[in-house]
Amino acid sequence: MAEQTPSTINITLQLGDHTLRFPVAWNEEKYYRDAAAHLNQRFQYYSSGMKSKSAEQIWVYVALEAAVNLQRENARYDIEPVMQRINTINQTIINALTKGDSANNIKEQL
Repeated sequence: MAEQTPSTINITLQLGDHTLRFPVAWNEEKYYRDAAAHLNQRFQYYSSGMKSKSAEQIWVYVALEAAVNLQRENARYDIEPVMQRINTINQTIINALTKGDSANNIKEQL
């Protein structure tokens, strides 16, 4: 186990039947505890509807759900389309300044 430093705190989390003990950055503790509570809640949800599945199989469903949620969040914060639009606007401004384009021509480019 990693040694605790002044910027870390040792925590113990219970995930289903598993007890995890490890150091985390003190300002990250809440995230770990909230994540563990969420995963345990999702485990209970799947367990109640999948009584014939093993705990291992249920954890796979929980992990898949968590991964899908992460991908959904990543897509939500994808700024590539915004950056492309900003680059188009910047290029239009540069063209207008260097070529002396009319206001109507600039509107058409945007």
